[in-house]
Amino acid sequence: MNGRDMMPACARIAAVDPAMADRMWNTTTDDDGRDLVDERMRARGRMLCSACPMRLDCISRAIANGWKDKAVYGGLDYPSRWALARLIARDLHVDAPGLHRIPQNRLRDWLAAHPDWDERMRRGGRDYWRLVKRRQRSRREYTQDEPLL
Repeated sequence: MNGRDMMPACARIAAVDPAMADRMWNTTTDDDGRDLVDERMRARGRMLCSACPMRLDCISRAIANGWKDKAVYGGLDYPSRWALARLIARDLHVDAPGLHRIPQNRLRDWLAAHPDWDERMRRGGRDYWRLVKRRQRSRREYTQDEPLL
């Protein structure tokens, strides 16, 4: 077995075809300078990440370093990483912005100790956005004092 066989799938793909790796895990830029996301290739990238043995390391590194870009790390995009960070912060009794001060190995240990983190993250994110929408609607109802023309 050579060193290339020991690399995770994302590193092997990036070594062979960097453009395809960008389409899978990052954004590409069009002629006008806009960021483009290839959803079909990104879905393939997420599928590779879900089977990767380095996934928890990748996710914990992304959360500890506070990466807030459009790229996918460990199969999670930024909104998913944000929901997971809120879940971890709640369990560790830390405010979410302070998560980047927690060592990466502690975040990885938390992920390993909670194998249901993926489902808990989805459920928590869904409940959070429902609560946000409810708050927005209630504020809108109270602030519309003037009749519409």
